[in-house]
Amino acid sequence: MAGTVVDVTDADFETKVVKAAGPVLAVFRAEWSSVCRALDPILADVAKEYSGRLTVARLDIDQSPETPPKYNVTAIPTLYVFKGGKIVATRIGPATKSNVVDLVKPHV
Repeated sequence: MAGTVVDVTDADFETKVVKAAGPVLAVFRAEWSSVCRALDPILADVAKEYSGRLTVARLDIDQSPETPPKYNVTAIPTLYVFKGGKIVATRIGPATKSNVVDLVKPHV
């Protein structure tokens, strides 16, 4: 759904993120992390602002434990921008909206 944050799992990560037609901001997170929860409204804003140009996807590392090791995720939140099946930008740790925009803007 355009303009909203999409929840992805181990089962659909490859399809919805890696093989997506356009750029995807993939966020590896956990519900128990206050830093990750603080990022949620920022992700929603970015999803709305870049609707139609960027997909924003969240993956819960506890519910989908197989995908994070494939992408060397060792800390949360980890934000990756995927484009053309490759990681083209990375940010690890807390982020402001301007941090997230700076991360995705060159790739949309």
